[in-house]
Amino acid sequence: MKRVFLPLSIAALVAACGPAAVPTRVQVPGLDRLSGEVSVIDVDLPGADVASVRGPAGWVLVGATLDSGRVVGGSSPECALRRTVTGAIAAQTTRCASLLGAYAALERARQFLLATGAEALPAAPLLGDVDAPAGLRYLPEADAYTLAPGPAGARVPAALNPGAVVREAARRQLQSLAAVRPDDAEAVATFLGAAAASDPGYLAASDVGGDPTGRLDLSRPLPSASAHSDVLAGALWAWADALGDPAFAAKAAISAARAVSQRPERGGPLALLSLVAGQLDGAERDQACAVFRARLSSGEIEACP
Repeated sequence: MKRVFLPLSIAALVAACGPAAVPTRVQVPGLDRLSGEVSVIDVDLPGADVASVRGPAGWVLVGATLDSGRVVGGSSPECALRRTVTGAIAAQTTRCASLLGAYAALERARQFLLATGAEALPAAPLLGDVDAPAGLRYLPEADAYTLAPGPAGARVPAALNPGAVVREAARRQLQSLAAVRPDDAEAVATFLGAAAASDPGYLAASDVGGDPTGRLDLSRPLPSASAHSDVLAGALWAWADALGDPAFAAKAAISAARAVSQRPERGGPLALLSLVAGQLDGAERDQACAVFRARLSSGEIEACP
């Protein structure tokens, strides 16, 4: 699998919006990658209608309801805006700032997935004011996301956790795989969140207890009776970590997931890891095979002689 190195933001911007797109600079709450804390950051939101909180990634609906898997009613939040001293656009209210922060996180997740070979999907609604778990959550039956604050007491709100948002966006990307191999789809989505965050324990930041035992960490040792999805996600992360290139590993995982969705009889951890290894050559394949074997308790990986 030939590597092509492009700056993530440039590659995603061209793929998502074409060369004529003009990004809008917006000030939102978000995760500062240097400090690991939530702060006010400036981000580019190409193609976004900031006042309505809508753009290529989706659109926010307030007051909508779900009826038998359909989104009913709702309207845009129509946020009042101001210009900051840096020239960025910002919301005048805390509520609208939170909505823009969640949209910005989803847009960054979309850009990451596009840069790693995922399909360019149409925008999906983000339903605020609904009874739903904290953060951004994908609902496949409605092809929509729910958006809720919290969890209370967590260090990073789930809707602003880059890895958690990528996992939800990846669940949408992997619907066809989830229909035939749900464990494989969940494992790949969970791994893609770690790859985007460059952190195997990314979910801990939005866990109320902070995950002191490491139960949410993909790098943790697993007992032999662990769920297939845990084994697969852990093996993919272990390889990405050894390779030192999570974005490249994410691209290989998406390609393998696409192949399994087309031939579901080849699914399961061994088959999917074989499809990943089969994209590599020479020392890179040897490295991947060694890592995968170390994480699996039994079975043969076809592409690893």
